[in-house]
Amino acid sequence: MKICISGLTGAGKTAIGKRIAKELNIRHINPTYKSSVENDAELIKLIGRAGIRFTREFDRKVADESKGKDCVITTWYCPWTVGDADLRIWLDLDESKRVKRIMKRNRLSLQYAKKYVRNKDRLTLRNYRLAYGKDYDFSIIDIRINCAVVKEEEIVSIISLLAIERDKKRFA
Repeated sequence: MKICISGLTGAGKTAIGKRIAKELNIRHINPTYKSSVENDAELIKLIGRAGIRFTREFDRKVADESKGKDCVITTWYCPWTVGDADLRIWLDLDESKRVKRIMKRNRLSLQYAKKYVRNKDRLTLRNYRLAYGKDYDFSIIDIRINCAVVKEEEIVSIISLLAIERDKKRFA
């Protein structure tokens, strides 16, 4: 079972992915651009400089790392770039709530967190368009979850139950 979880900055991809991986006793793959930099400002610069080659190479490494494995993958593009995913999830959360999460998590001012989220979203979406020549196509997403109304533990249950239903042999 290969589960791809995506969403904009601060939507909860990593937190939910970790919990699902633990729940299903499968690996969590969570590579990020963050591992290449020391702080948020450098991350924005890296994303701004990331060209087509960088973006595609990063995504290829993610897909390669997940080959032949039961796993939960939490990246921006994984539903579209991991071709053999069994389950594709998009986490929706409005900008104000995502900004508050990032502000708290990264200990940022409200003003800086808002600027950070907007810049990161804008640049990451731009990079996807440049690398793949299109916008996100949500028709391949199996389920979109409104994280503003569905609690984190409920999201984990929904995704876990759907994974179990889809792969009864693996989880029997």
